[in-house]
Amino acid sequence: MTVHECAKAVVCAGMILVALLRASAQQQTPIYLEGEFGVAAFTNASVRSVFPAGAVVRLGAALALADENRLRLRPQLGATFFGNKIDESITEQLLFVGGGIEVSYDAFYVKQITFFPYVSASYRGVSNFDMESYDDTDATYSESHLRGSGIAQEIGLRIQLRDWYVKGGYQLFSPRLQARKSIVEDDLSGGYVTPSTHRFHFDTVSLSVGFSIRP
Repeated sequence: MTVHECAKAVVCAGMILVALLRASAQQQTPIYLEGEFGVAAFTNASVRSVFPAGAVVRLGAALALADENRLRLRPQLGATFFGNKIDESITEQLLFVGGGIEVSYDAFYVKQITFFPYVSASYRGVSNFDMESYDDTDATYSESHLRGSGIAQEIGLRIQLRDWYVKGGYQLFSPRLQARKSIVEDDLSGGYVTPSTHRFHFDTVSLSVGFSIRP
């Protein structure tokens, strides 16, 4: 993922957040600071064989709107990281970074447990590269082997008890990634034709634990 793509995602989510915060200040709309971390796995078996599981981190500010504040609108930033250890010093990495909007609704509750179905859309940048570590504190990173971006959609359910929640989701994401030019040229000189771009199916299932607090 390029610096431009990362900046675009951050600026987009930031502008939406600022606009919503201004609207909230004018209308006294409740705001909840939310964050979550968890694990994700690819549904595509061939991709999962290389990257079995990844780590998920998301941060956002949810605005409670409509129908007695049961509707939640959350601009958010997030990252998902997958690693594949090639040998003792080199790890192949797959990184997703982006920002977008999540919409959830307080559908029903049982005693103190609330159930929030949700949908979200986000712009995500993707980068595939190698990390070579020399010791516990020193590491170098290669140029991106593959990189690109696209729109991801997710649907799922959040189950909340007081300030904490568990969240499970299914995300659809099929970006077209571009291979580094030197890789295409090296393969061609060796008699192999490597497409310069290819669409990857990066659909995932995820399970997270998070918090939702009103400052």
